[in-house]
Amino acid sequence: MLEFSDASYRFFPAEPSPFLIGLGRFVNRHLILPGGNHRIAELRLEGETEALRDARARGDRLVFVINHPSHSDPQVVTEIHRRLGLPCAFMAAYDVFLRSRFNAWCMQKMGNFSIDREAADRKAMAAAIATVTGGESHLNIFPEGNVYLTNDRVTPFLDGTAFIALKAQQAIEGVSVKIVPVSLKFTHLTTPREAITERLVQLGKDSGHLYAPGSTEDPLGAILGLGRHLVGTYLQRHGFLDEVAAGEASLHEMLRAFAESLVARLEETLGIAATTGAGLVDRIRKVRSTIHQMKTDPSGETHPEIDLLSERAILAFRVHGYLTPYLTEKPTIDRYDETAERIAEDYYSRAMPRTGPRRAIARIHPPIDAGHFLSEQGSLKKAVAPLTRAMEEAVQAGIDAINEGNDSPGAAPVPGLG
Repeated sequence: MLEFSDASYRFFPAEPSPFLIGLGRFVNRHLILPGGNHRIAELRLEGETEALRDARARGDRLVFVINHPSHSDPQVVTEIHRRLGLPCAFMAAYDVFLRSRFNAWCMQKMGNFSIDREAADRKAMAAAIATVTGGESHLNIFPEGNVYLTNDRVTPFLDGTAFIALKAQQAIEGVSVKIVPVSLKFTHLTTPREAITERLVQLGKDSGHLYAPGSTEDPLGAILGLGRHLVGTYLQRHGFLDEVAAGEASLHEMLRAFAESLVARLEETLGIAATTGAGLVDRIRKVRSTIHQMKTDPSGETHPEIDLLSERAILAFRVHGYLTPYLTEKPTIDRYDETAERIAEDYYSRAMPRTGPRRAIARIHPPIDAGHFLSEQGSLKKAVAPLTRAMEEAVQAGIDAINEGNDSPGAAPVPGLG
């Protein structure tokens, strides 16, 4: 969900309770995963599971890095660790802890701790490094930093995960810190035509766009038309454009030019120096981080238009999600459902219930030795970037491999909806 919290930050430390961790895993397995918010009917675990057990037996410290394609990821990863018999902890965005006192209490008792993902959170980094070096629990991190609802494509990893692993490796001698890439893939076990159509029809009604059930005769054209309408509404609301181009190709070109221009203006207003070679998503993250630090500054000194700037940064993030032809380049049922979910989530600003039962597939990759990168690069600073790339490439390769062998209904082309 592309929303951000600018509430005053408070660090929530882990307060693990073995009894509640066991109870939580039981509830997660039998109630939460198969429930309406996730509908995980099957979970397949494949790959280097024996290598993990061997690493655990040697006393290696493990950091799991996982792609973040959906809101079901923490629940699935929790079940993976239960099956592997491994204790684990999550470093989670602090706004998750702010949802309620009970939610924060549960998260902490499950052994998880908070992080302000848009600031230099020293307490969280210290807690993460201590978790790794201590070895009582293995650390789970989603390096993409957000849920982007594009399961087949990994968003560039942030470099904080590599820094944590390398810093932990420097802190302990005679023990290896291993990074374990995990590729997550969700695929439908049915063709959820009625549920998706119902969602899109309702979204059309709520947004003032005609999306009649008969339009599913051309499902791609219908969903792209709805997406264009909603993006156009966003832009008009913020006073940028009066209309959205009709053709899909020109739409992508127009949105990219708009996003680049919007981010450049935000950088200029906030006094952010341009970084050579930085991608658009990284530039947006830097803008958001700058705004977040201003809004949470205890001194209360902020830009006079900080709320407007914050809205425009979120708009840039949302527009970024529509810059690539994710659905049209490979129109599977899984991607069609993801696109419908992302459009609805952007409009309603909340996670959407699942449209049908799914299979979750987790591929475990061979552990990556953090110490090897330290010795090869000569310093922590030099090792961060290549280690981050190695993690990202491994996770993407795993997703690609899973897709090649995916025989579920979700892998079928969109015309199967008809």
